[in-house]
Amino acid sequence: MTAPRSRAEQKQYTRALIVDAGRRVVAARGFSGLVVRELAREAGIVPTAFYRHFDSVDALATELATGAADTLALLVDTLVGDPTEDPAGTWPALAEKLAAENPQTWSVLARGLVDTAHPDHRVLMAASDTARRRLGISLGRLDALSGADGAMVDVAADLVVVVLIGHLNALAGGADPRAASEDCSARLRLILAGAAAS
Repeated sequence: MTAPRSRAEQKQYTRALIVDAGRRVVAARGFSGLVVRELAREAGIVPTAFYRHFDSVDALATELATGAADTLALLVDTLVGDPTEDPAGTWPALAEKLAAENPQTWSVLARGLVDTAHPDHRVLMAASDTARRRLGISLGRLDALSGADGAMVDVAADLVVVVLIGHLNALAGGADPRAASEDCSARLRLILAGAAAS
């Protein structure tokens, strides 16, 4: 980030530092790891400055969860916006581009999906359900799955979401992109073959 010039830019800059620190904390420790003192230390601000930007840690958690949900929706838009008969071959590469742009977001999403006690879990579950439904519609249009049972296509879509989130997390964690994409493609092919055989 470049150094801010005006007061408004400084405020925006500080807020971005807090959000970035929040992403790193949630990626490492989950939503329960969000503590004002640690966030302030990570962001390089005094703890009281946190409250100039957020009413509470829960407000920051909601912003992080909403941001992760929006990024998942963007991923799905990208995947379904490029119709293909070979999603196992093309979707991992498309996902790889988004992983590079938003590395911490995928860990926030994954942590939030398993953190069922956190109030923002439902925001992320709703985003995951929407992703599953939209990808299920795309998968249902594939020639290879034209004879597949609708319930099996739904199960396949659910598994595809899990595999893609795992792929994005692996990439965000520094995995070799080629190896991660090959692994993701192999898993997606297995899922689609299973759905087609039903």
